[in-house]
Amino acid sequence: MELNLESLSDELLYAIVISVIVIIGLWFSNIVYDFGVPHYISRKIGHFSGGFAFFASPLVFSSAWWPIILSVCFGILLLGARFVKPSTFRGVGGSGREKGVFAEIWFAWVAVPVLCISWLWLKQPAIAVSCLLFMAWGDGITGLARWRIYGKAVKGLWGSLVMLGICLVISWAFIEPLWIGIIGSIVAVVTEWAFGDIGIFKWGDDNWAIPIFSVATILGLMKLTGNL
Repeated sequence: MELNLESLSDELLYAIVISVIVIIGLWFSNIVYDFGVPHYISRKIGHFSGGFAFFASPLVFSSAWWPIILSVCFGILLLGARFVKPSTFRGVGGSGREKGVFAEIWFAWVAVPVLCISWLWLKQPAIAVSCLLFMAWGDGITGLARWRIYGKAVKGLWGSLVMLGICLVISWAFIEPLWIGIIGSIVAVVTEWAFGDIGIFKWGDDNWAIPIFSVATILGLMKLTGNL
């Protein structure tokens, strides 16, 4: 097999650009947090920049390997910062959150199984990206909506409806047949409502639960209906 060095160098450049954008998002979340914005809002900036990385990946990478590598590396970076200097990424986690909550690490590392199964194995990058965006953009925007409506971190109806709307748009754009995407969107919203430090199942972090449960639902329905 001939190695295409030009393609490899192009994708390396894209990987660097995406990494810089994500790091800028993490840095900006620190600034917002330092200005007194509640942590459950400042960390959503990390959601949005991470979501951009997931969204851009199928557009600039020929396979899932680069996004998998980047997800692993960012997870290691965030975890290392937790132990070495917790204030490094305080806007999304670290010293900004209570001990034992590793939401930002889960955010990065959950992409690995989702990308491996959906994109690397089943050649369905759109499904992988959709389920990661349910978390990155869907959960991110619902946090902002709840802040505006309720003024605090709470699992409220209006926030869930906003998340459902975002997830439905993502499903409409990337998942066929649409009805499977709709069911996956509903599963993502229910999972977000049920999991997390202010959810019913406090032992489970919604940052890993949303992508895992939604991708399992969508791929399972795809398989059962012969669409996979």
